[in-house]
Amino acid sequence: MKSVAFFNNKGGVGKTTFTYHLGYALEKLGKRILFVDLDPQCNLTAHLCDEDTINDAWSTDGNSIYKAIAPIVTGAGDMQTINPYKVPNRNIWAFIGDLLLSDFDGELSNAWTQVLAGQERGFRVTSSIYRLINEFAEQNNIDYILIDLGPNLGALNRAILLGCDNFIIPMIPDLFSLRGSQNLGRVFADWISNYENAKQRIGNLNFATPNGKPVFSGYVLQQFNVYRTRKTKAYQNWGGQIPTYIQEFVINPLTAVDPNLSLTLANFQVAEFKNYHSLVPMAQESLKPIFELTNQDGVIGAHYQYVDNCRNEFGDIANYLSSII
Repeated sequence: MKSVAFFNNKGGVGKTTFTYHLGYALEKLGKRILFVDLDPQCNLTAHLCDEDTINDAWSTDGNSIYKAIAPIVTGAGDMQTINPYKVPNRNIWAFIGDLLLSDFDGELSNAWTQVLAGQERGFRVTSSIYRLINEFAEQNNIDYILIDLGPNLGALNRAILLGCDNFIIPMIPDLFSLRGSQNLGRVFADWISNYENAKQRIGNLNFATPNGKPVFSGYVLQQFNVYRTRKTKAYQNWGGQIPTYIQEFVINPLTAVDPNLSLTLANFQVAEFKNYHSLVPMAQESLKPIFELTNQDGVIGAHYQYVDNCRNEFGDIANYLSSII
């Protein structure tokens, strides 16, 4: 079992679309997949579930991921177990996102202060979603936990990233995406160092806690345009600078803390995912990945070639990532 978070401090880089398609591609390889939507925008949930399912999950008796940590937010107790949504006829499950997760950020901020002070409650609160996810994954033989995070360096993302085995940075070839990567390694390194020191002070606990050593596992270059089989000028201008930024602002700070916090990868890129334009909303409306769209979903003419290209693209990506993670 491996947990992989997809994160960038810059929004709009297509991380949700990539995460969703990767999960379905890995499932086609025979893997059992658990999605976890921890982006307050809930875009991954909207990819996976129809409105009735989401409405039920957000109801009083629902099973959104917020319901699992609601007792902590209200002061009523510890995390409570909930069952994730099961995608019909697939080996895919999902902890449904919830806009109310923002209420948990304040609790996690207080808990981090307690973690740094070596207090048990801080570790219990910080590890709550980690424990929920891993308990289900272990009981159901999940192969990959794929976690979609919002574009910020807040308390929720800190708690989740410290509990992940691996993290991947989706990027697009533009100035803003490069800028969004500049503080990642430094901030993550501080989190990891502080958490490691706190763990040494607290000693053994009677519940599972995160390892606190997320491994950088490459970046994904996506949403670039192709014209007559060639990548456009924006790719040439900005895409070529990404490896330098990754080395300086992600890998160097992390490996200064622990040499094992980065995979050894040529140029650090693990995948490319080009812009599929109108097929993305079509896939969202059909609750399918692009590579499973048919004429009944609105595929016509040249779309068929794009569907085939996407199928081949994600087949290769899933095979490669399963070989390194």
